[in-house]
Amino acid sequence: GYQPTQKIIHEQVSASQKVSGNGLDLQAKNYLDGFVQTYFTFPENEKDQEQAVKDINGYFVQQLPVISQGLQRSPSKFEEAVLMNLTDNEATYKVTYGAGAVTKKGKSNVVNYHDVTTLFTIPYQKVGSSYYVSDEPYFSSVNDLQAKESQVPVKTWSGTDNNSASTKKDLDKFTKALFTAYTTDSDTLKLISEGLSLNDSETFQSLDQATYEPKGDTYQAIVQVTMKNELGTHVENYQFTISKQKQSYFATDFKHTLPKGNKE
Repeated sequence: GYQPTQKIIHEQVSASQKVSGNGLDLQAKNYLDGFVQTYFTFPENEKDQEQAVKDINGYFVQQLPVISQGLQRSPSKFEEAVLMNLTDNEATYKVTYGAGAVTKKGKSNVVNYHDVTTLFTIPYQKVGSSYYVSDEPYFSSVNDLQAKESQVPVKTWSGTDNNSASTKKDLDKFTKALFTAYTTDSDTLKLISEGLSLNDSETFQSLDQATYEPKGDTYQAIVQVTMKNELGTHVENYQFTISKQKQSYFATDFKHTLPKGNKE
């Protein structure tokens, strides 16, 4: 029977199984999830291995040409997989599996497993409403997904707002009322803002930093607040527009971010 080879890439990286969202062919994902689990589940017993090979080959439909005569497969245990990329004809998973190393102990084989994480890419095709694996899957090393400091734009407070002390005091008072309503009172929140929904999963603690840049009849607010939830306290950053309404203010255009600055 056809026994696909595997190039093992040693990376001690943990992975958790996730379901990806919008824009994906979820039926293809469901089909390929099954193939990944089948491919990386390879038992120790030879008779069970024969059935495992049949299960793997069933995804290919046809017998693909294999020239090499030196293919062999070691026992393995599927642990978990994360779908990293899915196109119309190829899917890439980050897979963690237990790789079995077989050693002789007397007349018996002993299998010791160690965790391996690798990228596993599967060529596939859709035929009507069905799918099949269209070519040999292949392995590649796991890339570091963490960006480096040189690649990241600086986030900063952009200058001073040059408002009078009384204006600053009024805007701060409004901002505190806004975030208090954001976490406690949906009726008040609707009267003073648009774009925020009641968030009763946390509590507003304090307004830590705020600048209000005048822009015509409005102010561009950049604020940092401290919030509290079951994990403790944490900071959140916001940008939004404040417009004057009679004796009060109204907030719109919320973004959870600080503005980009320049590297020194």
